[in-house]
Order: sequence, then C-alpha cells, then structure tokens
Amino acid sequence: MLIALLSDIHDNTDNLLLALATAEQLGCKHLLFTGDITSLYTLRTLREEWPYGIDLVFGNNEWDHRSHIRLAEQMHDMCHHGYTADISIDNRRIFLTHFPQDATKAILSKNYDAVFYGHTHIAEQHLHGNTLAANPGEVAGVRRSPSFAVYDTTAHSISYHPI
Repeated sequence: MLIALLSDIHDNTDNLLLALATAEQLGCKHLLFTGDITSLYTLRTLREEWPYGIDLVFGNNEWDHRSHIRLAEQMHDMCHHGYTADISIDNRRIFLTHFPQDATKAILSKNYDAVFYGHTHIAEQHLHGNTLAANPGEVAGVRRSPSFAVYDTTAHSISYHPI
C-alpha cells in the first residue's frame, strides 16, 4: 500500500491541495499527518479533499486541542491520536509523532517497522536496524521547499515529492 506522509502545513491550504492531488495521482490510499496542521479550517480542508483514511497527531501549533479532536471525531475515516500514535497498516506497525525526541524513543524501542515525525521541516530518512524513520518535510514551504513523502508498505521505502 502507498501511504501519503505530510507534516507542517501551517495553514498553507494551497500547498496542501497540491500535495493531496499528487498523492492521489501516485496511488496513495491512506494519509498520515505528523503535526502542525494549525487551524480547524485546514483540518476540514484535509478531510474534505482526501477521499481515504487519515491518521494524525498534534504538532506544537494546534492551540485548541479539544476542538481539533472533536472535529476529527465528527468526520468519517479520520482518527486524531493526540500527541503520538501507535497504529498498524498493511501489517506494518507505525509510530507517528511531531517531535524528533519522541521519534528517537520509538526507534530505540525496536517495536516499530516505521517511525514518522515532523517539526524540523527537513525531509530526511534513516534506517535503524529494521526500523525506517522519516520526516516528510514541510507542506508549508516557509523554511524549506515544500514537499511530502510516500511510504510504500510493501517495499518498506520512502519517496519524496516536491509540491
């Protein structure tokens, strides 16, 4: 399965829409978001424009946590996990967080096939034993060129895509 990995939208809905369209064209059937969506408007846009399942976690720029969780609960096929997520998709155990320090702890636990994080806005990936760790970069395009990533659960690999 191909899974879109997005992070750090910071309310740039124009780039979000471009990323979602590209991810769908590439054949992604699920979306993982590693934080800093920022506003409820952007959360609604994400759900309205992405036709498949979404799992997401908070970053450090969502101020009204209750409203984000309540809105996600009202939307079909969207699960807001709070600050971290431990999920299984296509027989892969995946950990989501916004923060690199939480990602490091998950990697060191050796309990996950993949660990995805954001916050630094830097697209990068590392292999730690059998654990693939990756940051998809930023959708916002504020600090770096905007990008997102695709996780291929079958190949256990990451590809990066500019927005």
